Amino acid sequence: MNADRSKTIRNAALEYVRPNDGLALAVLTLDTTLYFAAVTFAVLSSSLLAKSLAAIIAGTAISMLFILGHDANHRSLFRGKWLNSIASRWTFFPCLHNATLWRHQHNALHHQSTNVKNKNSFSPLSPEEYGRLPSWRRILERTHRNVLGFGLYYLTERWWKHKFFPRAADPGAHAVAAWLDLLLLLVWGSAFITVIIWVDGTFGEGRPTVALVFGFVIPFLVWNQLMGLTAFLQHTHPRALWAEEDPVSRPPVSQIDYTILVNYPRWYDYLSHNIMQHPVHHVNARIPWFRLYEAQQRLNTIAGDDVIVERVSLRYVFRLMRECQLYDYEKNIWLDFAGRPTGDAISMLGAPAS
Repeated sequence: MNADRSKTIRNAALEYVRPNDGLALAVLTLDTTLYFAAVTFAVLSSSLLAKSLAAIIAGTAISMLFILGHDANHRSLFRGKWLNSIASRWTFFPCLHNATLWRHQHNALHHQSTNVKNKNSFSPLSPEEYGRLPSWRRILERTHRNVLGFGLYYLTERWWKHKFFPRAADPGAHAVAAWLDLLLLLVWGSAFITVIIWVDGTFGEGRPTVALVFGFVIPFLVWNQLMGLTAFLQHTHPRALWAEEDPVSRPPVSQIDYTILVNYPRWYDYLSHNIMQHPVHHVNARIPWFRLYEAQQRLNTIAGDDVIVERVSLRYVFRLMRECQLYDYEKNIWLDFAGRPTGDAISMLGAPAS
Protein backbone atom coordinates (compact mmCIF):
# COMPACT_ATOMS: atom_id res chain seq x y z
CA MET A 1 0.00 0.00 0.00
CA ASN A 2 1.54 3.30 -1.05
CA ALA A 3 1.94 6.26 1.28
CA ASP A 4 -0.75 8.34 -0.45
CA ARG A 5 -3.33 5.59 -0.06
CA SER A 6 -2.39 5.14 3.59
CA LYS A 7 -2.78 8.85 4.22
CA THR A 8 -6.16 8.81 2.46
CA ILE A 9 -7.36 6.04 4.78
CA ARG A 10 -6.19 7.83 7.92
CA ASN A 11 -7.75 11.10 6.84
CA ALA A 12 -11.02 9.39 5.89
CA ALA A 13 -11.19 7.71 9.30
CA LEU A 14 -10.78 11.07 11.04
CA GLU A 15 -14.10 12.19 9.60
CA TYR A 16 -15.91 9.67 11.82
CA VAL A 17 -14.33 10.68 15.15
CA ARG A 18 -17.48 12.39 16.40
CA PRO A 19 -19.02 11.13 19.68
CA ASN A 20 -22.65 11.84 20.52
CA ASP A 21 -23.27 12.28 24.25
CA GLY A 22 -27.05 12.01 24.01
CA LEU A 23 -26.95 8.77 22.05
CA ALA A 24 -24.23 7.35 24.31
CA LEU A 25 -26.28 8.06 27.45
CA ALA A 26 -29.45 6.61 25.92
CA VAL A 27 -27.79 3.36 24.83
CA LEU A 28 -25.90 3.06 28.11
CA THR A 29 -29.20 3.38 29.98
CA LEU A 30 -30.89 0.85 27.70
CA ASP A 31 -28.13 -1.75 28.05
CA THR A 32 -27.99 -1.27 31.83
CA THR A 33 -31.75 -1.71 32.10
CA LEU A 34 -31.64 -4.86 29.97
CA TYR A 35 -28.91 -6.33 32.15
CA PHE A 36 -30.62 -5.74 35.48
CA ALA A 37 -34.02 -6.84 34.13
CA ALA A 38 -32.55 -10.08 32.79
CA VAL A 39 -30.73 -10.80 36.06
CA THR A 40 -33.90 -10.14 38.06
CA PHE A 41 -35.90 -12.47 35.85
CA ALA A 42 -33.19 -15.14 36.05
CA VAL A 43 -33.28 -14.96 39.86
CA LEU A 44 -37.06 -14.81 40.38
CA SER A 45 -38.47 -17.04 37.64
CA SER A 46 -39.66 -20.45 38.80
CA SER A 47 -39.18 -22.03 35.35
CA LEU A 48 -35.78 -23.59 34.66
CA LEU A 49 -36.10 -22.78 30.95
CA ALA A 50 -37.02 -19.15 31.66
CA LYS A 51 -34.17 -18.80 34.15
CA SER A 52 -31.72 -20.21 31.59
CA LEU A 53 -32.90 -17.91 28.79
CA ALA A 54 -32.78 -14.89 31.11
CA ALA A 55 -29.25 -15.82 32.21
CA ILE A 56 -28.13 -16.00 28.57
CA ILE A 57 -29.72 -12.60 27.87
CA ALA A 58 -27.97 -11.19 30.95
CA GLY A 59 -24.64 -12.53 29.66
CA THR A 60 -25.31 -10.93 26.28
CA ALA A 61 -26.14 -7.64 28.02
CA ILE A 62 -22.79 -7.84 29.85
CA SER A 63 -21.06 -7.99 26.47
CA MET A 64 -23.10 -5.03 25.21
CA LEU A 65 -22.13 -2.96 28.24
CA PHE A 66 -18.53 -4.05 27.85
CA ILE A 67 -18.42 -2.74 24.28
CA LEU A 68 -19.59 0.66 25.48
CA GLY A 69 -16.91 0.50 28.17
CA HIS A 70 -14.36 -0.41 25.52
CA ASP A 71 -15.28 2.82 23.72
CA ALA A 72 -15.16 4.79 26.97
CA ASN A 73 -11.63 3.54 27.63
CA HIS A 74 -10.67 4.75 24.16
CA ARG A 75 -12.38 8.08 25.05
CA SER A 76 -14.75 7.68 22.12
CA LEU A 77 -18.05 7.08 23.96
CA PHE A 78 -18.51 10.60 25.37
CA ARG A 79 -16.80 13.87 24.52
CA GLY A 80 -15.72 14.58 28.08
CA LYS A 81 -12.84 12.78 29.76
CA TRP A 82 -14.60 12.49 33.12
CA LEU A 83 -17.76 11.03 31.57
CA ASN A 84 -15.68 8.40 29.78
CA SER A 85 -13.86 7.65 33.03
CA ILE A 86 -17.11 7.06 34.93
CA ALA A 87 -18.69 5.08 32.08
CA SER A 88 -15.62 2.88 31.68
CA ARG A 89 -15.96 1.70 35.26
CA TRP A 90 -19.74 1.40 35.36
CA THR A 91 -19.85 -0.73 32.20
CA PHE A 92 -16.95 -2.88 33.40
CA PHE A 93 -18.63 -3.81 36.71
CA PRO A 94 -20.75 -6.69 35.31
CA CYS A 95 -17.79 -8.24 33.45
CA LEU A 96 -15.49 -7.63 36.46
CA HIS A 97 -12.83 -5.91 34.37
CA ASN A 98 -10.27 -3.58 35.88
CA ALA A 99 -10.47 -0.42 33.75
CA THR A 100 -6.88 0.61 34.45
CA LEU A 101 -5.47 -2.81 33.59
CA TRP A 102 -7.67 -2.96 30.50
CA ARG A 103 -6.29 0.34 29.21
CA HIS A 104 -2.75 -0.95 29.70
CA GLN A 105 -3.38 -4.33 28.11
CA HIS A 106 -5.69 -3.19 25.33
CA ASN A 107 -4.84 0.41 24.47
CA ALA A 108 -1.11 0.33 25.17
CA LEU A 109 -0.24 -3.24 24.17
CA HIS A 110 -2.88 -4.61 21.82
CA HIS A 111 -3.32 -1.50 19.68
CA GLN A 112 0.37 -0.61 19.67
CA SER A 113 1.63 -4.18 19.21
CA THR A 114 -1.20 -5.83 17.31
CA ASN A 115 -0.72 -9.56 16.69
CA VAL A 116 2.59 -9.63 18.55
CA LYS A 117 2.96 -12.88 20.49
CA ASN A 118 2.17 -12.78 24.20
CA LYS A 119 0.75 -9.26 23.94
CA ASN A 120 -2.55 -10.28 22.36
CA SER A 121 -5.37 -12.77 22.78
CA PHE A 122 -5.00 -16.14 21.08
CA SER A 123 -1.30 -15.67 20.34
CA PRO A 124 -0.40 -18.82 18.39
CA LEU A 125 2.46 -21.00 19.56
CA SER A 126 5.31 -21.94 17.26
CA PRO A 127 5.68 -25.67 16.49
CA GLU A 128 8.82 -25.74 18.64
CA GLU A 129 6.99 -24.25 21.63
CA TYR A 130 4.08 -26.62 21.21
CA GLY A 131 6.45 -29.59 20.99
CA ARG A 132 8.05 -28.71 24.32
CA LEU A 133 4.73 -28.65 26.18
CA PRO A 134 3.72 -31.50 28.49
CA SER A 135 0.79 -33.61 27.30
CA TRP A 136 -1.77 -31.90 29.55
CA ARG A 137 -0.76 -28.46 28.30
CA ARG A 138 -1.04 -29.58 24.67
CA ILE A 139 -4.58 -30.75 25.38
CA LEU A 140 -5.33 -27.37 26.95
CA GLU A 141 -3.91 -25.53 23.93
CA ARG A 142 -6.12 -27.58 21.62
CA THR A 143 -9.09 -26.86 23.85
CA HIS A 144 -8.44 -23.11 23.84
CA ARG A 145 -8.44 -23.00 20.03
CA ASN A 146 -11.78 -24.79 19.88
CA VAL A 147 -15.26 -23.31 19.89
CA LEU A 148 -15.98 -25.10 23.18
CA GLY A 149 -12.89 -23.60 24.79
CA PHE A 150 -12.98 -19.96 23.67
CA GLY A 151 -14.68 -18.88 26.88
CA LEU A 152 -12.32 -20.92 29.04
CA TYR A 153 -9.35 -19.30 27.30
CA TYR A 154 -10.60 -15.77 27.87
CA LEU A 155 -11.60 -16.49 31.47
CA THR A 156 -8.27 -18.00 32.52
CA GLU A 157 -5.66 -16.59 30.13
CA ARG A 158 -6.92 -13.04 29.64
CA TRP A 159 -9.34 -11.98 32.38
CA TRP A 160 -7.77 -13.68 35.40
CA LYS A 161 -4.16 -13.11 34.36
CA HIS A 162 -4.40 -9.59 32.93
CA LYS A 163 -7.76 -7.85 33.41
CA PHE A 164 -8.73 -8.22 37.06
CA PHE A 165 -5.96 -8.45 39.64
CA PRO A 166 -2.86 -6.16 39.44
CA ARG A 167 0.38 -8.09 39.28
CA ALA A 168 4.05 -7.18 39.61
CA ALA A 169 4.47 -7.11 35.83
CA ASP A 170 2.02 -4.22 35.51
CA PRO A 171 3.60 -0.76 35.14
CA GLY A 172 4.26 0.96 38.43
CA ALA A 173 2.81 4.23 37.19
CA HIS A 174 -0.63 2.61 37.00
CA ALA A 175 -0.38 0.44 40.11
CA VAL A 176 -2.34 2.69 42.48
CA ALA A 177 -5.15 3.24 40.00
CA ALA A 178 -5.29 -0.49 39.24
CA TRP A 179 -5.58 -1.38 42.93
CA LEU A 180 -8.33 1.22 43.39
CA ASP A 181 -10.20 -0.25 40.43
CA LEU A 182 -9.85 -3.71 41.94
CA LEU A 183 -11.32 -2.36 45.18
CA LEU A 184 -14.27 -0.96 43.23
CA LEU A 185 -14.82 -4.34 41.58
CA LEU A 186 -14.72 -6.16 44.91
CA VAL A 187 -17.24 -3.72 46.41
CA TRP A 188 -19.47 -4.09 43.36
CA GLY A 189 -19.23 -7.89 43.38
CA SER A 190 -19.99 -8.14 47.09
CA ALA A 191 -22.95 -5.78 46.82
CA PHE A 192 -24.29 -7.51 43.71
CA ILE A 193 -24.16 -10.97 45.29
CA THR A 194 -25.74 -9.64 48.50
CA VAL A 195 -28.62 -8.05 46.56
CA ILE A 196 -29.22 -11.22 44.54
CA ILE A 197 -29.48 -13.29 47.72
CA TRP A 198 -31.77 -10.69 49.34
CA VAL A 199 -34.06 -10.46 46.30
CA ASP A 200 -34.30 -14.24 46.06
CA GLY A 201 -35.01 -14.57 49.78
CA THR A 202 -37.59 -11.77 49.79
CA PHE A 203 -39.43 -12.27 46.51
CA GLY A 204 -38.23 -15.62 45.21
CA GLU A 205 -37.96 -19.22 46.33
CA GLY A 206 -35.20 -18.67 48.88
CA ARG A 207 -32.57 -20.81 47.17
CA PRO A 208 -29.46 -18.60 47.21
CA THR A 209 -27.18 -21.06 45.40
CA VAL A 210 -29.62 -21.39 42.49
CA ALA A 211 -30.11 -17.62 42.41
CA LEU A 212 -26.36 -17.00 42.24
CA VAL A 213 -25.86 -19.63 39.51
CA PHE A 214 -28.49 -18.11 37.22
CA GLY A 215 -28.10 -14.48 38.22
CA PHE A 216 -24.31 -14.29 38.37
CA VAL A 217 -22.34 -17.38 37.31
CA ILE A 218 -24.07 -18.32 34.05
CA PRO A 219 -24.23 -14.73 32.72
CA PHE A 220 -20.53 -14.29 33.50
CA LEU A 221 -19.66 -17.53 31.67
CA VAL A 222 -21.84 -16.56 28.69
CA TRP A 223 -20.02 -13.23 28.52
CA ASN A 224 -16.63 -14.97 28.53
CA GLN A 225 -17.69 -17.28 25.71
CA LEU A 226 -18.90 -14.35 23.60
CA MET A 227 -15.73 -12.39 24.29
CA GLY A 228 -13.51 -15.38 23.56
CA LEU A 229 -15.21 -16.01 20.21
CA THR A 230 -14.99 -12.32 19.29
CA ALA A 231 -11.28 -12.06 20.13
CA PHE A 232 -10.54 -15.26 18.18
CA LEU A 233 -12.36 -14.11 15.05
CA GLN A 234 -10.97 -10.58 14.99
CA HIS A 235 -7.30 -11.55 14.61
CA THR A 236 -7.22 -15.17 13.44
CA HIS A 237 -7.15 -15.91 9.72
CA PRO A 238 -4.91 -17.72 7.22
CA ARG A 239 -3.93 -14.28 5.83
CA ALA A 240 -3.44 -12.58 9.21
CA LEU A 241 0.19 -11.83 10.11
CA TRP A 242 1.67 -12.48 13.54
CA ALA A 243 5.10 -11.56 14.90
CA GLU A 244 7.26 -12.83 17.77
CA GLU A 245 8.22 -9.28 18.74
CA ASP A 246 7.46 -5.74 17.64
CA PRO A 247 8.90 -5.08 14.19
CA VAL A 248 11.31 -2.16 14.00
CA SER A 249 8.92 -0.43 11.65
CA ARG A 250 5.52 -1.29 10.30
CA PRO A 251 4.18 0.00 6.99
CA PRO A 252 1.46 2.68 7.10
CA VAL A 253 -2.01 1.32 7.96
CA SER A 254 -0.44 -2.08 8.56
CA GLN A 255 -3.39 -2.84 10.83
CA ILE A 256 -5.14 -4.13 7.71
CA ASP A 257 -2.70 -7.04 7.80
CA TYR A 258 -3.58 -7.93 11.38
CA THR A 259 -7.36 -7.52 11.59
CA ILE A 260 -10.26 -9.29 9.92
CA LEU A 261 -13.66 -7.91 8.94
CA VAL A 262 -16.07 -10.70 9.83
CA ASN A 263 -19.48 -9.84 8.44
CA TYR A 264 -22.40 -10.71 10.70
CA PRO A 265 -26.09 -10.03 9.94
CA ARG A 266 -26.89 -6.36 10.51
CA TRP A 267 -29.12 -7.19 13.49
CA TYR A 268 -26.07 -8.63 15.25
CA ASP A 269 -24.07 -5.49 14.45
CA TYR A 270 -26.78 -3.43 16.16
CA LEU A 271 -26.89 -5.82 19.12
CA SER A 272 -23.10 -5.88 19.49
CA HIS A 273 -22.59 -2.16 18.83
CA ASN A 274 -20.61 -2.90 15.64
CA ILE A 275 -17.79 -4.64 17.51
CA MET A 276 -16.99 -6.79 14.46
CA GLN A 277 -16.32 -3.74 12.27
CA HIS A 278 -12.81 -4.19 13.49
CA PRO A 279 -10.21 -3.13 10.88
CA VAL A 280 -11.37 0.50 10.88
CA HIS A 281 -11.32 0.50 14.69
CA HIS A 282 -7.61 -0.33 14.50
CA VAL A 283 -7.06 2.42 11.95
CA ASN A 284 -8.54 4.92 14.42
CA ALA A 285 -9.69 3.76 17.86
CA ARG A 286 -11.43 7.09 18.56
CA ILE A 287 -14.28 6.32 16.15
CA PRO A 288 -17.43 5.76 18.29
CA TRP A 289 -19.31 2.48 17.92
CA PHE A 290 -22.30 3.93 16.05
CA ARG A 291 -20.08 5.28 13.26
CA LEU A 292 -17.95 2.16 12.82
CA TYR A 293 -20.11 0.50 10.17
CA GLU A 294 -20.17 3.56 7.93
CA ALA A 295 -16.44 4.13 8.48
CA GLN A 296 -15.68 0.49 7.64
CA GLN A 297 -17.62 0.75 4.40
CA ARG A 298 -15.53 3.78 3.49
CA LEU A 299 -12.34 1.87 4.34
CA ASN A 300 -13.46 -1.03 2.14
CA THR A 301 -13.93 1.34 -0.77
CA ILE A 302 -10.48 2.86 -0.38
CA ALA A 303 -8.47 -0.24 0.54
CA GLY A 304 -10.32 -2.74 -1.64
CA ASP A 305 -8.91 -6.27 -1.53
CA ASP A 306 -6.35 -5.29 1.11
CA VAL A 307 -9.11 -5.71 3.70
CA ILE A 308 -9.57 -9.34 4.75
CA VAL A 309 -13.33 -9.97 4.60
CA GLU A 310 -15.20 -13.10 5.65
CA ARG A 311 -18.81 -13.98 6.43
CA VAL A 312 -19.50 -15.61 9.76
CA SER A 313 -20.76 -19.19 9.79
CA LEU A 314 -20.08 -22.37 11.69
CA ARG A 315 -18.24 -23.63 8.64
CA TYR A 316 -15.95 -20.58 8.72
CA VAL A 317 -15.26 -20.92 12.47
CA PHE A 318 -14.38 -24.60 12.08
CA ARG A 319 -12.14 -23.74 9.14
CA LEU A 320 -10.16 -21.35 11.35
CA MET A 321 -9.97 -23.96 14.08
CA ARG A 322 -8.54 -26.41 11.56
CA GLU A 323 -6.15 -24.11 9.65
CA CYS A 324 -4.94 -21.68 12.35
CA GLN A 325 -3.48 -23.79 15.14
CA LEU A 326 0.26 -23.05 15.24
CA TYR A 327 2.33 -20.37 13.50
CA ASP A 328 5.78 -20.37 11.92
CA TYR A 329 7.08 -16.92 12.84
CA GLU A 330 10.10 -17.16 10.52
CA LYS A 331 8.18 -18.11 7.39
CA ASN A 332 4.93 -16.32 8.30
CA ILE A 333 2.74 -19.32 7.69
CA TRP A 334 -0.05 -20.99 9.66
CA LEU A 335 0.27 -24.65 10.63
CA ASP A 336 -1.85 -27.40 12.14
CA PHE A 337 -0.96 -29.06 15.43
CA ALA A 338 1.10 -31.63 13.54
CA GLY A 339 3.30 -28.82 12.19
CA ARG A 340 2.02 -29.06 8.62
CA PRO A 341 1.40 -25.83 6.65
CA THR A 342 -2.29 -25.17 6.09
CA GLY A 343 -1.88 -22.39 3.52
CA ASP A 344 0.57 -20.10 1.79
CA ALA A 345 3.18 -17.90 3.44
CA ILE A 346 1.89 -14.40 4.12
CA SER A 347 3.37 -11.13 2.92
CA MET A 348 2.30 -7.63 3.96
CA LEU A 349 -1.15 -6.48 2.86
CA GLY A 350 -2.46 -10.01 3.02
CA ALA A 351 -1.16 -11.20 -0.35
CA PRO A 352 0.57 -14.60 -0.62
CA ALA A 353 4.34 -14.18 -0.46
CA SER A 354 6.14 -14.56 -3.76
